[in-house]
Amino acid sequence: MSLLPRPLIFIAGIFLISIQAVQAQDSTPLVQPDGMSILAESDQLPRTEWIWSGQTVSEHLRSKSSDRNTIKLQGETEQPFTGLAVGWKPEENDINPNDFTLRIRSSALDEMLGDWTSSYGYISAEESPSGFYWAMLYVTESGKAHDKFEVEIEMPAGVRLQEIRITGADARLKEGDDFENVENAKIASKSYDMPEIVDRSGWWGDLPASELEPSYSPTPIDISHAIAHHTVTANEPANPAQVVRQIWDWHVNDNGWLDIGYNFLIDHEGMIYQGRYNPNLEETDVRGAHAGSANSQSVGIALLGQFEPGAQPAPGQPQALALDALVKTIGWRFTQKGIDSQSSGFIAGNYLPVISGHRDVSATACPGENLYQLLPDIRSEVETGSSEPPEEVVDYPFELNQNYPNPFSNETTISFSLDEDLIVTIDIYNVNGVHLERIYENETEAGEHDVNWTPTGLASGVYFYEIEAGNFRQMKQMIYIR
Repeated sequence: MSLLPRPLIFIAGIFLISIQAVQAQDSTPLVQPDGMSILAESDQLPRTEWIWSGQTVSEHLRSKSSDRNTIKLQGETEQPFTGLAVGWKPEENDINPNDFTLRIRSSALDEMLGDWTSSYGYISAEESPSGFYWAMLYVTESGKAHDKFEVEIEMPAGVRLQEIRITGADARLKEGDDFENVENAKIASKSYDMPEIVDRSGWWGDLPASELEPSYSPTPIDISHAIAHHTVTANEPANPAQVVRQIWDWHVNDNGWLDIGYNFLIDHEGMIYQGRYNPNLEETDVRGAHAGSANSQSVGIALLGQFEPGAQPAPGQPQALALDALVKTIGWRFTQKGIDSQSSGFIAGNYLPVISGHRDVSATACPGENLYQLLPDIRSEVETGSSEPPEEVVDYPFELNQNYPNPFSNETTISFSLDEDLIVTIDIYNVNGVHLERIYENETEAGEHDVNWTPTGLASGVYFYEIEAGNFRQMKQMIYIR
C-alpha cells in the first residue's frame, strides 16, 4: 500500500484547523467550582462532576483582548479520572463551537500538573441532547488515573454562560485485562471480504451490562459514503480498549447520545473495534452520531490518534497497520454495497467523494491533515483491493513553521525552509475558508526564508496561512488580536 502525499484541494468553508488557545496571563485567578458530586451510578463509569454557575462565571471572566474573554477553572476529587469532558451552556445557541478555545492539564494529587493540551469547541448545543456545547474529549497521558486539573476556556467577548460543567470519568478496568478481552472478542468472519473485528464485549469492561446490547432499536441505513475521523486522543495509546470505553462514556453520559457515535474505531496496530451497537453487523450499517446531517448515509470510521499538525496532544502520522485496516473495513462494506471507491455522490447537500473526511461535511479539522491528505490513496487502494503497508514515506520538500509571535497584534513572521528550489506561494484564509490575500509568490531557492505579514482591515480572530511548494501544501492557524 503506497500512501504518498498528493496535491491537496482546498474546499472553501470546510477546511478548519483546531484552535490553540492564547497563553493565559499569570494573573488569571483559578476559580473553584460552586458544586462537586462524586457519582457511582450503575449506568456510568465512576465519575466526578464539577459545576460553575453563570453568576460565578460572570464574576470571574477576565478580558484577554478587546474581543476575547477568558476564565480559568480548577478542581480536585477523591474519585480518580482518566478522562475529562468539558461542557458549557451559553444563553444563546447560535455561536460557532470553534469560537471557544481551551487548554487543559491534569495530574495526580502528589504530582506537578502536566503540560497544557489545547482543545476547542467541537459539539454544539444543537448536536447534543444535553443542550451543552462540548470540547473534544481530554484523555490523560497513557490513561493514568489523575485527581486534579486546570481548565482555561476562552470565548468571544459578550458571550454569557448559564453554566460550565466538567466531568471526570475513570475508564480503567476494576478486574480483568483489556488485551485478553480484546483477543477473546474477535468476530469469526463468515465472508472472505470481512476483516477481523473486535465486537463490543472486547472493550466494554465495566460499562453497564444492559448497554452492551441496549434496548433501543438501531436504525439500519443504506450507505453511500464512508467518513474518516480521528479521535484527537494520544497516538499509540497504551490501552486502546480503555480509550474506546472512555469515548463511549463521553458520547453517552455527557453528550447524551444513545450510544458511541462511530460505527468502527481502529487503533495504531490495526485492530478494528465495533463501535455503535449493530445486531446485523456483517450485513449492514446503522445510523451513527459522527457527522451531523451526513449520519443517515455514511459509515463513520475513526482512527485513534491526533493527526492535525500544530495541535495538541502532539500530532503524528497514521500508522501503516491502521491505514491497512481502514482500507479493509471500507473495502468490505463497499464490496457488499457495490460502491465504486473512486466515485462521488451527494451527501448532506454536498457532492463529495464516497470516501471523505469529517471536515468535508462539518466545520472541523477532523480527520486531521496527516490523514486527510492520504484519502486519494485510500480510495485507490480500496478500488484495487491491495493494501500493503507503505515501503517508504515521502517527506514534504519544505518545513512550515508556526508564525511568531502568535498571538500577534501588529506584524507576524511566517518562516519556512526548502530542501530544493521551488515556486512557493503563501495564502491567508479566514475560519470560513474564504481566501483573503496572497502574501508571497516567488521562485524560491533552497534554504530558510521569512515572510512578514501585517493584517489590514481584519477583525480579531483565528486565521490560517497555507504554503504551496511544488505539488505539496500545508496549512497552519494563527490568532490575530487588534
